[in-house]
Amino acid sequence: MDDIYKIEKVAAASWPSYIQKNMGQWRLRANFGVTKRANSVWTSADMPVGDFQQEAEQFYKSLGLPVCFHISNASPKRLDDVLAESGYEKVDECFQMTASCLDIMSHTDDKTRFTYKWEQEASSIWIDHFIRLEGFSPERHQGYKNIFERMPPCKTFFAMYEQESLTAVGTASVIDGYGGLSNIVVAKEHRGKGAGTQVIRALTEWAIRNGAKHMYLQVLKENLAAVSLYEKIGFTPISEHHYRIKR
Repeated sequence: MDDIYKIEKVAAASWPSYIQKNMGQWRLRANFGVTKRANSVWTSADMPVGDFQQEAEQFYKSLGLPVCFHISNASPKRLDDVLAESGYEKVDECFQMTASCLDIMSHTDDKTRFTYKWEQEASSIWIDHFIRLEGFSPERHQGYKNIFERMPPCKTFFAMYEQESLTAVGTASVIDGYGGLSNIVVAKEHRGKGAGTQVIRALTEWAIRNGAKHMYLQVLKENLAAVSLYEKIGFTPISEHHYRIKR
């Protein structure tokens, strides 16, 4: 449980919302509706004193956002049942997966056909590339910019090319020896050719240079192709989480 709690804390710190407010040891997070992770109550700690549902509902309703709780294996045991009984819908079941950096490197090979571009801060062009590859609305640009600007300083925004064609993007950050992977997207025309594995290898190499011993990532349980890829290169699920949402 200690490892699960530590990774939940590191993962939360690596994805900071524009608005954050403490509720006991929990944290109310809001980011103009861009990503559930940044617009949910972080609950991986002891239950706060008082009526937490009322406080959370007032907070999100004042911002015009649905009320959303992030529930992990480190959350209080009865919390999920309490929210279900209050009419909160369960959505987006995810794995939190971890791997040692050495395992990732031993399970992957360097593909020299790719070229890389690194940015310490996400440029508008990089954010536009990410949004386009994901198929998201351009209106999400500012929301992602808010998160990326507030990430801890040890971070990188990565783009990979093959013969000058944008192949994939990804993000990594390092906190307390843990490298977090996020925003990994491969262009549709380049999928199934080893690009995803190469992104993870390149970002892991960067994380090692910046003090990481372990890597972690979050993936939807229903994304079987991604889960299978991650397992092949050394990742294993350490915990699960999902969201409880009331619109």
